[in-house]
Amino acid sequence: MNIILKNIKHISVNEGITINKLEQIIGASKGVLSRAIAKNTDIQTKWLVNIVKNYPQYSCEWLIKNEGEMIKPTGEIFLTKENIEETAINYKDLAESRKETIDSMKKEIMYLEEKIENLKKQNELL
Repeated sequence: MNIILKNIKHISVNEGITINKLEQIIGASKGVLSRAIAKNTDIQTKWLVNIVKNYPQYSCEWLIKNEGEMIKPTGEIFLTKENIEETAINYKDLAESRKETIDSMKKEIMYLEEKIENLKKQNELL
């Protein structure tokens, strides 16, 4: 996998979001990044620009060339009203994504607890 695609995956993991969610955040059609990752193909530069705009904390040098640190030193991130608003939206998306994960895990736990109870009952009958 090429460096840029690998680093895009690192960003999604670091942000706690799926590639599909990252596509949504940067305004890409569903599958633009995920297909590129799966097929190891290039992506348009406009998607890189949108990643950098939406995630200014990540170093462009790292994203494109895998050189230097992934996260910029704090002083290099220039906060603007636009960045702050975008960050707030990103946190909302992250919270929503994590809530979905928690709800899914709760359902799985309930299913497993029921299964345990059924196995206990079966074991008592033996």
